[in-house]
Amino acid sequence: MTPLSPFAADWPAISALLDEALGLPASAHAAWLDGLSGERAAHAQALRTLLAHRASVETDDFLREVPRLDLADAEPPGSGLVAGSHVGAYRLISELGRGGMAAVWLADRSDGLMKRRVALKLPRIVWGDAFAERLAREREILATLEHEHIARLYDAGVDALGRPFLAMEYVEGESIDSYCLAHAPGVHERIGLLRQVMTAVAHAHARLVVHRDLKPSNILVTRDGQVKLLDFGIAKLLEGERTRATALTELGGRALTLDYASPEQIRGEPLGTASDIYSMAVVAYEVLAGTRPYRLKRASVAELEEAIASADPPLASDSATDRRLARQLRGDLDSILNKALKKAAGERYATMDAFAQDLQRHLDGKPVQARPDGLAYRAAKFVHRHRLQVAAATGVALALVAGTAVALWQAREAARAAATAEAVQGFIESVFDANTSDQADPVAARATTARELLDRGAERVDRELASAPEAQLRLYKLMAQMYVGMALNEPSIALERRSLALSTRLYGAHSDQALRSAVEIGLDLSSLGRRDEALTVLLQADAAARSRRRDDDAVRMMIDTALAMVYVSADPPLGLARARSAAALARAQGVSADGIEALFTLGENARKAGALAEARQALVDAAAWIDLQGKTGELHMVLSALGAVQNDLGQIEAAGATLRRAVALSERRNEPAFRATRFKLARYQYENRLLHEALAAADADVAWARRAGPEEGEVPSAVMANYGRTLVAYGDAARGLAALDEARALLPRATTERMGPLLAARADALVALGRLDEARADVERALATTARAGGATVEAVRAVRRRYWLAAGRPEQALQDFRDHPQQAGETDTAPLRLRRQAEEAQLLLAAGRDAEARSVATAGLAALDRLPERRFFGVAEAQMTAVLGQALLREGRAAEALPVLQKSLTLHLVQYDPVHSPAVANARRALAEAEDAARRAGTGTSPTERR
Repeated sequence: MTPLSPFAADWPAISALLDEALGLPASAHAAWLDGLSGERAAHAQALRTLLAHRASVETDDFLREVPRLDLADAEPPGSGLVAGSHVGAYRLISELGRGGMAAVWLADRSDGLMKRRVALKLPRIVWGDAFAERLAREREILATLEHEHIARLYDAGVDALGRPFLAMEYVEGESIDSYCLAHAPGVHERIGLLRQVMTAVAHAHARLVVHRDLKPSNILVTRDGQVKLLDFGIAKLLEGERTRATALTELGGRALTLDYASPEQIRGEPLGTASDIYSMAVVAYEVLAGTRPYRLKRASVAELEEAIASADPPLASDSATDRRLARQLRGDLDSILNKALKKAAGERYATMDAFAQDLQRHLDGKPVQARPDGLAYRAAKFVHRHRLQVAAATGVALALVAGTAVALWQAREAARAAATAEAVQGFIESVFDANTSDQADPVAARATTARELLDRGAERVDRELASAPEAQLRLYKLMAQMYVGMALNEPSIALERRSLALSTRLYGAHSDQALRSAVEIGLDLSSLGRRDEALTVLLQADAAARSRRRDDDAVRMMIDTALAMVYVSADPPLGLARARSAAALARAQGVSADGIEALFTLGENARKAGALAEARQALVDAAAWIDLQGKTGELHMVLSALGAVQNDLGQIEAAGATLRRAVALSERRNEPAFRATRFKLARYQYENRLLHEALAAADADVAWARRAGPEEGEVPSAVMANYGRTLVAYGDAARGLAALDEARALLPRATTERMGPLLAARADALVALGRLDEARADVERALATTARAGGATVEAVRAVRRRYWLAAGRPEQALQDFRDHPQQAGETDTAPLRLRRQAEEAQLLLAAGRDAEARSVATAGLAALDRLPERRFFGVAEAQMTAVLGQALLREGRAAEALPVLQKSLTLHLVQYDPVHSPAVANARRALAEAEDAARRAGTGTSPTERR
């Protein structure tokens, strides 16, 4: 028996009237009841009873404090809550999710009034007046909110069983954190999503509504990148009689998500819009850095409450594991998030609009309103956290150099630190003052771009701060990071070189500061393809580190990792040795961002050297460390490397799945590192002769490569080269050669190790086009260039040379070379590779006139192909071996047997190759025509001589 059972017979009419009454202020209920007439008047007493019952639980300011729900006496959910059940006018389809208080179902209307699917919110634990009151409150709130980024309210009420419900817009999307994990958008795109949320919350604040439960699961992102904000279920109205509290405040349990709660929520204080600003900052921190701002040792609720209430979160740039992402967060974004996460509500942004506008100013390259904390504030915080250390180290003063959102601690005397701070802040302010209207030509000043401001500032540093070298050093690093954020690597490297020179002068060539600066320069030079320059800088740092009394493990790991990255293609054995050293140090020190990079580098180097099991383990460990840190910024890079290793191990299907996952994580990014992930999938498709798939997906990446500038490094050339190789393999050698020439033009001048494979691919195209003299020259240069490369690279060049020898009429030489360089036993000797080598051997034997041997090898290869579970990856090998078998039978005078084999060969060739341009297709057609002619002659009993 529920409180509504007496009204069950007339419930549809009563429910509709009750909805109307609940839409009015309580003070208007009496007049509204007295004004009922006709059939409506017949339900006046029932409505009066229901409204009085509702009023009986209204005693104090609604949700003034965090409500607590005592679930000890909670009844089990009402019966019949299964798919197909009816709640009011709605039929339940499937449960979408559940929280601490409510379940949400996908439902549709069953009364025929309209066709619409909705998200139906129902109490999960108890059907009672308290929850009915809560849902009525949510209905009142949502009815006032009409915004493109807020899920709409369609209907609300209580059904005949006393079950309150809300029918809301059904949003097909994924939570913002899951969306960022799956699609890995860039920082600018993430900020765009956050600003959509902020506009929705600001809309609610303007209507005096606080959300009170902002968290990723309440923020959905649709397929087209639009945000929808959900669940105002515990929102508070800020004025009018609707701020009254109810008996809900007497229930136990929290109606909030602790991880995103503000300090005032933790303390149970009255809440305002500043609480939403804090929770929005926690969401923004997680979306931008890939992790939440509080790192706990025990992960207990008590510790989390203490952290939220009193602990200062680390800078987002310090929490991010992705090195490039961390660089983009330093400065403005660190400062913006720091301001929004202040413990004191009054120190945060005044409004959500102000928070959103500062993010937009960052995107526009304009000065942001958030400023770094002052020296006194930071010093007070430091002393509070480290009272014992400060008392013991009386000679050490804390200093802060305030720049654009970056704080630098200096363990130097306070006077010098204060002077440095003042110099840096004054300089940065002067740089950006040039963009204000307080200039001789205000219009021209406002039109100055961020790049122009930085260029001018960089020119002034040495001249204006010659007497403040610490300030100079900080500004070099700060401005270099700004240039990187704009993808301007050349001016960034120039400033990093000045930083290295100054660090060396201030602290010595063997100092951590100088060595870390050198590593940064080396990595940036390497990413631009300037490997020789990178190697010079890194080897100097290596020698300086080794000459110290104690070679610091953290710095040593960074140097070895950087050198391994440079050596990975140029000298694989040296690269592997450095990578192993760095990975051993990483494992000894435990999980860290630099350790993840060391393991990733070991994976790349071990694969290049053919140590595939070691490579796989290193990459699996790197992925596990990323998971332990709760960050996914570089996961796509680790997965793409792991997919390449799986492919080398012959695990082709698994490799494709891993690479596709990597691409899904990076598909919304445009930086070279993320294009490199897509390139690895394209290379996998080429290597496994999934040529149609590779070409179908190539257009966007090729267009990007063609418009990329030199600051993008060697990735554009690699993308274009793979496209050219794929076209050549498909049979369109003319277009392939043009693409390869574009790749050659895009290759940075300083990059030498990629030139060999590129020349070999170009020679392959020239062979197909019959330009053999040019092909020979490219093959010889390719062999000379790849002499020290890994075995797989050298063998690929030799295979091109064998095809050149075949075209030049030297099949015996090609066959001898094939046999002189057998596949080495070990991890790389896989069934797929053996099958492809069988196809090549059969072709070489046939070209050398050894028909019986060719037929035997082709027959054995086709039998082996039938036993492979991943047959779809060997269409080209099947076409080649089928053609060899048919032609061998034809040469042996067995035209009747050859004819169906060659018919199948042509079909296979048409599926795999360009039907118009491919020489392989032309050869297959020619062989079939010869077999048909031979079969006809055999049928007439005439010899070829007699017919001629």
